[in-house]
Amino acid sequence: MGNLPPWLIGVLAGLASAILYAAASGGATPAIILAYIAPLPIFIAGLGWGTVMALIAGATGLVVMSVIAGLSSGVVYFAVVALAPVWLVRLALLSRAVGGRGASAAARAAKAREAHHRAVADGTRDGPPEEAPPPDVEWYPPGMLVAWTTAIAATLLVVSILSMAATDGGLRGAVVQMLNTGIVDTGELRRMLDGQGLAVSPSEFLEMVATFLPAMAGSMWLLMTLANMAIAQLIVDRSGNSLRPTPVFSQITYPQAFLMAFPVSLVLGFLPGELGFAGLSLAALLFVPYFLLGLATIHAISRRWQARTAILIGFYLILIVVGSPVMLVGILGLVEAWMGLRDRYAGPPPDAD
Repeated sequence: MGNLPPWLIGVLAGLASAILYAAASGGATPAIILAYIAPLPIFIAGLGWGTVMALIAGATGLVVMSVIAGLSSGVVYFAVVALAPVWLVRLALLSRAVGGRGASAAARAAKAREAHHRAVADGTRDGPPEEAPPPDVEWYPPGMLVAWTTAIAATLLVVSILSMAATDGGLRGAVVQMLNTGIVDTGELRRMLDGQGLAVSPSEFLEMVATFLPAMAGSMWLLMTLANMAIAQLIVDRSGNSLRPTPVFSQITYPQAFLMAFPVSLVLGFLPGELGFAGLSLAALLFVPYFLLGLATIHAISRRWQARTAILIGFYLILIVVGSPVMLVGILGLVEAWMGLRDRYAGPPPDAD
């Protein structure tokens, strides 16, 4: 794509994103996966060619979805798929000289080069720009990108809960009704519950599922958004188009104010009614960054281990197949956040992880 004008890259990325999202509207499980990777082209355009290209991609996707499925679907697409990548790309490309203030280091360097070229064109200066040592540049921290992504997911979750608060049963009631309208065969569900020896009626089981489903959907959106951003960064870095260095995953940290959101939500979860439901849902969502911090801690500490790569591969296979270690990894992240395990046990930091 090096020979294409940047605006065309943005348009093509938006078109690809909209096609992926539209293909997922059929509702079949394999197709729904396409909705989760729909932000990937927008991230690629943004991290490789700038925030404006991400915005062009999002706007193109909005137009395409509006033409395909109507304006309301286009607005939903932009809110759920495009808005977060545009904002996160803008943040990810922020930089500053170490100890400096004001415009980003990249922006200042570009302005300096432009001013020099104008001076050469005007005849007031000869030759190429004077060589100067590049400044030490500090890029927007990856932990803050995780915090912002979590905040966006939490906002979408709270808006969903509040928008259904006036209806019968709230968001949980709406989820149960959705599950009962063709998605779940209650007769088959009854046979499954009986076969497992569970003294739970299908309606009670669906109520339990509806309690956790919004938080699970929000957590999946959060993880897939971060995964899309990481994959996009890998793609543009390998292709030589990356506008920023790839962050070191094992070094992510979160601000203290962000860390307080999880215990506060957990306390709210003990309240009755929709407020308690919102608190529990947010607590489940806000546990995800601790899970990522736990993974970062394992990556940092394992740098001292022999056969580290094989051990990590085995660990991730167990994590995917079994699933139950997820809670333990999240608890490790909680311990790291408040006790700093990496400072005590991690090996020397690598250039990339």
